[in-house]
Parts: sequence; C-alpha cells; structure tokens
Amino acid sequence: MVELSISDISKKPSLLDELNDVAKIVNKKTGEAKGIFIPMEESELFKNLIKEIEYRKWLKRNKAGLMERPDFLDDVIEDIGEKL
Repeated sequence: MVELSISDISKKPSLLDELNDVAKIVNKKTGEAKGIFIPMEESELFKNLIKEIEYRKWLKRNKAGLMERPDFLDDVIEDIGEKL
C-alpha cells in the first residue's frame, strides 16, 4: 500500500491519475489516516462494501429523525399501497 499525504495531493493532484495501487491518504502533521484511495478498476470488488458504508453514513445522519418517528416506514408503505 502506497502512502500519500494530503499536502502532496493538493500540490500535485495528478498523483492520483498516475496511481494504480491502493493508497492510504494521511495527514503528515498528525500522522492520522484520512482515507483510502482505490483505483476505479478495482471498484467492482468493493461495490457491496461501498453500499454498506453509504447506508451506515445515511443512518447516522438520519438517526435522530428515525428515532422521533419509528413508525414512519409503516406510513410510507401504506401510502405506496394506496397509490398502487
């Protein structure tokens, strides 16, 4: 795995164009990993993982609203049934 710093990428964005390996993106000042770069040619392998991550992020963002109205899905299903 290649390690790239955020500042390297901001100085020379074409680094990502040239990259054909998995890379860890780090903040060199803190040493904190900020993300992972995966070439698009490998994206099919991660398709389900990406969907799961997106769902968990959506759930986290919408958790408060879901907790306020836990029965809202019942209402949505009922509305859909009426329209069909």
